[in-house]
Amino acid sequence: MLRIRNLSNRYQKRLIRPLYAQTQATPYAAVLDSSFRDASGGFVAQAGAFALQGGHVPGAVVTHVGEKVKIATGANNEKVFGLLANFIGGNLDDLGDENYVGVWRGPDSVFELLAPAFDDTGLAAAFSGAVHGTDIPLYAQADGRLGLSAGTGRQVVANLIERVSASRIIVDLKV
Repeated sequence: MLRIRNLSNRYQKRLIRPLYAQTQATPYAAVLDSSFRDASGGFVAQAGAFALQGGHVPGAVVTHVGEKVKIATGANNEKVFGLLANFIGGNLDDLGDENYVGVWRGPDSVFELLAPAFDDTGLAAAFSGAVHGTDIPLYAQADGRLGLSAGTGRQVVANLIERVSASRIIVDLKV
């Protein structure tokens, strides 16, 4: 449940929705990396990561650091763990004072992502120019969102199934 702090956010939607995940995906219970909290236990946004209303968004790509997760940076050879299931911090915070989050994992599961959980740059051209059945790989971007920009040694996080609009895509998760 969203713990909105402002009535203007009452119509905010969850940005990641499992479409085919009953047997393919697992909502993994994870713990946030300590870099998300300051000394008093308050939320600290991860530097460089995409933020909406002061917090991080569901659908962001996360990495596994020991027993904890943090937002991916899109660095080469970064090991991707899954997609964040919760709003973290800011006006749309799901967690409050807790450090436990959900991470969606599971190859061949299908998810719908709503903007701004993904980087739409170049997706329209890639999708319209693709031959039917061709995989369009998506990677973790520098801000932690899914997008087209690839680099040497970067792990494919998902394949684009459909770009419905600039505000909605459907992906086939690969991690």
